[in-house]
Amino acid sequence: SRALMIKTNIKILELLNQEKDEVEKQILDLIDNQLDDDSTNIDNVKSIPGVAHKTVTAILGECGDLRRFESAKTLYQSGKSSSTGSLAKRGIPIAKHALYMAAVSAVRDNNELHKLFRDKVSSGKSKKEALIIIAKKLASIIYSLFKYDQPYNPNRVLIQHKR
Repeated sequence: SRALMIKTNIKILELLNQEKDEVEKQILDLIDNQLDDDSTNIDNVKSIPGVAHKTVTAILGECGDLRRFESAKTLYQSGKSSSTGSLAKRGIPIAKHALYMAAVSAVRDNNELHKLFRDKVSSGKSKKEALIIIAKKLASIIYSLFKYDQPYNPNRVLIQHKR
């Protein structure tokens, strides 16, 4: 009976994997075929090392048109309340998770964000806090690329802006 249970679980996992592949294919088709108005913006966002289709679809699926936000900060937080001094739980969970996972990937693949990560960790931040900082930076980069229809420029990542 144990062998039968294992075989059944394997078949269920195979079916779920096939379903996941089909959904991912449909998402890619949607991005490639039905978002023609924003296709250059999407290509610009996908040009960021560490950002792929899943990140783009999660952000656009949750947030819609990014140009509707006033700033990158409002994109990342997009909550009704504001607080300072702690890691906020507000915001769009799926998009924030996608940005966090993209930050993990970007730290490996993107020299500028890797440098920022090392700087934050060496200044006393935990690795998780540094990754959250990178995720916020990615939100800012994605927002700017999408809003201004500009390709990714690694030389602009570490530029400090006036507040």
